[in-house]
Amino acid sequence: MSIEVLEGRHSIRVVPPSQWHRDKTARPAHAVLANLKADDGLRAQVSLVRWDADDEVSLGYTELLAGPSDYERLEDAGAISPKLVGDRLVARVRALRYGTDGRATGAAVEWSQISEWAGGDAQALLAALGATRTGAYGVLLPSATRFKTEPAIEVPLADPAALFAVYALTRVVPIMIGYGKDPAEGPNA
Repeated sequence: MSIEVLEGRHSIRVVPPSQWHRDKTARPAHAVLANLKADDGLRAQVSLVRWDADDEVSLGYTELLAGPSDYERLEDAGAISPKLVGDRLVARVRALRYGTDGRATGAAVEWSQISEWAGGDAQALLAALGATRTGAYGVLLPSATRFKTEPAIEVPLADPAALFAVYALTRVVPIMIGYGKDPAEGPNA
């Protein structure tokens, strides 16, 4: 899989996740874009969006250009909502997992599973990509009141490449391999 983070910030107007079930009004924001490619034919673009009027940030699906239909699930599931802490972003790491209803949804995951998907030490890989810290959510975000033991990552707002890697490892790879599906179904069935 490859990830290409595009240069610059792009001015956009989009509905923040906090408004999806409210007024659904698009608001001014800036986005960093990345292109994802995978061996199964996936070609997609994801965006890290920060809204101008507040500290809301979201990383998620922008456009599916090509690939198996299972990736369409990224449109409705899989957004990462990092917290802005000074000039850094702290994100709790969860993975998409297929449930008994056949839909992939966010589920708790351990660093060992993420490392298996990464083909090596995921925390070292993310550090090499610019993560300033990895560890438990409660350590990286002391104000957290829930999910304190779940994996988390901290990245500089100015260099979020490692956060895009987390998205690929915990959203794209689980869909690619059919994480949680009955083995008889196979990946992308």
